[in-house]
Amino acid sequence: MKIILAVLCALLLIALILAVVKIVLLRRGFDELTENIEDQIKCKTQIPVTLTTTDPHAKRTAEIINRELTNLQKERNEYLDGNRKVAEAVTGISHDIRTPLTAINSYLDLMADEKDEELKKQYLERIKTRTLSLSDLADELFKFSTSADPSQYTVKSGDEELEIIDINRVLEECILSFYAGFKVKGIEPDIVLPERSVYVECDRKSANRIFENIISNALKYADGSLQIKLDENGQAVFSNPAPDLTPVSAAKLFDRYYTVKEGSASTGLGFSIARELMGRNGGTIESEFKDGILSIIVNFRSPVN
Repeated sequence: MKIILAVLCALLLIALILAVVKIVLLRRGFDELTENIEDQIKCKTQIPVTLTTTDPHAKRTAEIINRELTNLQKERNEYLDGNRKVAEAVTGISHDIRTPLTAINSYLDLMADEKDEELKKQYLERIKTRTLSLSDLADELFKFSTSADPSQYTVKSGDEELEIIDINRVLEECILSFYAGFKVKGIEPDIVLPERSVYVECDRKSANRIFENIISNALKYADGSLQIKLDENGQAVFSNPAPDLTPVSAAKLFDRYYTVKEGSASTGLGFSIARELMGRNGGTIESEFKDGILSIIVNFRSPVN
């Protein structure tokens, strides 16, 4: 009897020791689990949760947590990306609103000192044109603010339906709209346009915004001169002296947040928007820097025959 009791006690002791060991291992495993979850939530690591314990229930818990943490990380990335897109969209629209506003103010300044009634009428007509452009941008901002999913918004221009347009006429009208800006800056642009219509495939409002962003940037940095050329193949080239640039910095002009001058509030946002619009309309835009002259080269898509 005593032997049986001794055996039972020994077995109970072994069972107790095993239970204690298992509890210790489980506690260690769940401590590891807690630590890993905290690191994941704080974005210190994205390594899946692993446990030293072989307990199947703990392992199952770790698998479920890993799956949910992966989904959480995915949702977090989508949220951050959505915020970035929203910020970029608002910044893009705000940037483009400044261009017509600046032109309107310039024409109002010219009208204040103008005696010729005929010129005043011309200025008023150009102010009206820029006001319509401003209205289009305001409509775009409204559509963005009321969108069911603003994070999916990208820079737009009208319906962006490709159409056959006379790019010669669009460029000419855009240049005229900057007349006040040229006069204020003392720039008399050298303009070379074909004598006939040049047809390309592009959304008209996109083309206008592309030209506006390029010319407005040229007005900021052109050192007294600006050359605008359009050939019969639909290639437009805008050239101006750019003493502050180098071949390396010229290549960065289309980076969204690149700043030409240190401490300047002006960035590559205008060129970035122009590049996005060109891409959406099947064209290309690039920069070239040679002998102190910056050239922005725009190639529109030829009409499909």
